[in-house]
Amino acid sequence: MATSFAPQGLRREKLEIHVRSQQVAASLRHASSASVAGCFNALVTAAVFWSTETATFLGFWLAMILLGALARTRLLINDGYLDGDANTIDRYLKWIEALALFNGGCWGIGLSMLAYTSTPAQFTLLAMICSGMMGGSIITYSTNAKAALLFIAPMAAGGVLALWTYPSAPDLSGTLLLGCYMALLVGSARRREDHFMEGIRNRALLQQSRDTIKLLLNDFESQTSDWLWQIDHLGNIELPSQRFGEAARRPVEELDHSDFVQLFEPGQERTILANHITNKTSFRDLTVRIVIQGQSYWWTLSGQPLDDGGMRGVGSDITAQKQAEERVNYMAHYDGLTNLANRFLFNEKLEQQLKNSSQEGELAVMCLDLDGFKTINDTLGHQVGDKLLARVAERIKDVVSEGSLVARLGGDEFVILICSENPREAARTAAAKILDALSHPFEFDGTSMVTATSIGITLRESDDDTAEQIIRRADLALYAAKAAGRNRLAFFEPSMDEDAQTRRKLEMDLRQALARHELELYYQPLINIETGEATSYEALLRWHHPEHGIVMPDAFIPIAEDTGLISQLGEWVLRQACREVALWPSHLRVSVNLSPVQMRDAGLVEMIFSAVATAGIEPHRLELEITENILLHDSEINLAILHRIREFGVRIALDDFGTGYSSLSYLRSFPFDKIKIDKSFVHDLHSNSDSQAIVRAITKLASRMGMETTAEGVEQRDQLDRLRLEGCTEAQGYLFARPQPPAMVANLRMVSENGRISEPLALLNAYRAKPDIEPDGTAEAARRLNGTR
Repeated sequence: MATSFAPQGLRREKLEIHVRSQQVAASLRHASSASVAGCFNALVTAAVFWSTETATFLGFWLAMILLGALARTRLLINDGYLDGDANTIDRYLKWIEALALFNGGCWGIGLSMLAYTSTPAQFTLLAMICSGMMGGSIITYSTNAKAALLFIAPMAAGGVLALWTYPSAPDLSGTLLLGCYMALLVGSARRREDHFMEGIRNRALLQQSRDTIKLLLNDFESQTSDWLWQIDHLGNIELPSQRFGEAARRPVEELDHSDFVQLFEPGQERTILANHITNKTSFRDLTVRIVIQGQSYWWTLSGQPLDDGGMRGVGSDITAQKQAEERVNYMAHYDGLTNLANRFLFNEKLEQQLKNSSQEGELAVMCLDLDGFKTINDTLGHQVGDKLLARVAERIKDVVSEGSLVARLGGDEFVILICSENPREAARTAAAKILDALSHPFEFDGTSMVTATSIGITLRESDDDTAEQIIRRADLALYAAKAAGRNRLAFFEPSMDEDAQTRRKLEMDLRQALARHELELYYQPLINIETGEATSYEALLRWHHPEHGIVMPDAFIPIAEDTGLISQLGEWVLRQACREVALWPSHLRVSVNLSPVQMRDAGLVEMIFSAVATAGIEPHRLELEITENILLHDSEINLAILHRIREFGVRIALDDFGTGYSSLSYLRSFPFDKIKIDKSFVHDLHSNSDSQAIVRAITKLASRMGMETTAEGVEQRDQLDRLRLEGCTEAQGYLFARPQPPAMVANLRMVSENGRISEPLALLNAYRAKPDIEPDGTAEAARRLNGTR
């Protein structure tokens, strides 16, 4: 049974209608007695003042009084207000107030007219009647202060007029007294009305509460699964109810006179129940298990002893609640995807094992994750990733020894607790089995997938080890295994902790590097292979650490990306590069690498526009180099960002081309200005036909699509010759120059005005250092190099 309630606003509106209808009813309840009293007073007044001169006025006046009494009686007889709506009730209230004004006006006129010709005795009578009726109106109109005011006001006005027209009456003092009396009466009427209305509201709300409680109790009674049970002094069931039989899935005839305790499964709870029955003690909410038709159920029982030695109580089926609690408890301790223990349960078991172990080295902890899992998730989708994790968990459980605890900490990270007399060998053996098990392909819907794992292992080193310390050491060993080439295991060594401490120290120093002006940009030229000119320079960040000297980007850029400092560093690099290129000849450009993490910065585009505008350079003199990883994640969003940047005029180059995924699709999705051929294809270009074919394909593809090509890592002259033969546009590498500080860039801005590169720039630099040694064919180039344009 569903219980519904009206909206709050509607209930309030109905409550007010009810209150006002009661106000009308209370006003009319006094109508008959008030009408009789008014008519009686009018007759007494007429009898006292009747004379030949006043007969006409008194007759008319009595008729008006009687007419008002009849009208109020008519309202009393017509009870349409009881079930009326708000408009009907308002109409009744207005009639009551109008009749009050009419009646008060009749008496006010009568008092003022009769007082003028009255004797002192008659005047005293009029004053008594006036004050009595005004006071009586507080009872007549006790629920309607407005009606009381409308009745009292004209009577008071008539009384004031009578005071001022009667010769011997105290006009000023009497008026003041009458005014005070009127104010007292009106105030009293207002308070009585408020008290009445509040009482009606409270009673109505109380009745609503009673109705609601009654409705809820009826609803509960019809829906509850509770039932009564009763046993005799021997513990046998007496007169089982139909509801009891339904709960036990047995006929009531079978339950009657059967042993109550024997219904339940043996255990501590049944023993407690039997003790209560034997000792005749009351109990509440005792949970017991009962097996019905092969399935377990849980009941809660409450019982009280009876005078005859038996017991009576209430039972309730809480199976659904119990199952929900068990499910919640399971979810709190186990991973829903793999059914392995979760981080909480693993830490709990590890802490217990540390407390129970008294000797060093009794346990080992292995930490592992999948190599390249993020790529699988991003390229094939999270559903495939989840299936892979579930299958990986199965293979791990199949190969680890019984008694080992396997847990999933989150994502693709797993951890294993091994307890053994020789934990090092046990962990090494388990790790080898896991590496082998995960090296075999996984089959999903006819698709084969290969993955691998890296494993970090640590042992308990002292009695003071905590779970947190052990897991941290295993995690450090895992990173060491990854750094050593992945798909392997590594045991924790103290040097790993030292490396971690060094990395943390480097992170702290990096946060201060900008403020301390320890960062500097070095520049490496990009040379046009045909003309020999330096067309642009790639900005490369260097950190002048006060303790470690020059720190290369490979050492601190990953830290900056992990800690979120990359946005701050990236902005400094971009603005500094724009400021410095503004000082160079206008035909030179500067290239700046853009981290994938920077693409997540909502203010990246505006920052680039600001850097270009602040430096006062043409947008095309700035070239941003991105890797394919930027397009691999959130590709639609990142492509939209790149389009905005390129529409502004900034050039976009695709760096490390061919080392990522789906490169050709990226060339279709975005019109890059340049493709940079990764140095891995250039290294053996002169001797490896595969590398030659790849470079040839890239240069032809780029040429067809209107893109330039730059070969990275050029270190030998024969590599340069081969790149020229394959149609590559630019070259960059140690053959020409190493990255140098800004002060050295001025000497490398131009190689030649006409013709081709005759010798590597490294030889030209050597010539500048020793002008008496002039390598063959380089003198003219050296002179042009040292000159200015």
